[in-house]
Amino acid sequence: MLVCGNAISQTGIPKSNSKVSNLVCIDTLIARKIANDLVSGDFCRAEIKLVRSNLLLTKKEVVLKDSIINTLGKQKESLNLIISKKDEMFTKQEEISNTYRKELSKQKATTFLYKALSLLGVLSTTYFIIK
Repeated sequence: MLVCGNAISQTGIPKSNSKVSNLVCIDTLIARKIANDLVSGDFCRAEIKLVRSNLLLTKKEVVLKDSIINTLGKQKESLNLIISKKDEMFTKQEEISNTYRKELSKQKATTFLYKALSLLGVLSTTYFIIK
């Protein structure tokens, strides 16, 4: 079976005043394949639109993820700075504690010496009074 149709001009409007020689006869099988190709082309265009919209969404998602990564990086730097400041503070507190321990041991030694000398003085005074 053959399908006949008018030839289409460059403007896309069929020529109605054309001669019979402008008629194109196409086999039914070929006409079906042409129709299938046109339909699949429409599906391909729709698929391309979907792929482009998915690509845009993916790009936006990447931008959001990058901004989250940057924010987390800044937060990490801030936390590391806080940790380093705390470490410095603990080190200074340890130095102060060591200084106080040294002073306390010196004070204990001085107090012990005064007590010992006072006891010696009391004992020697008692010895001289008794003698």
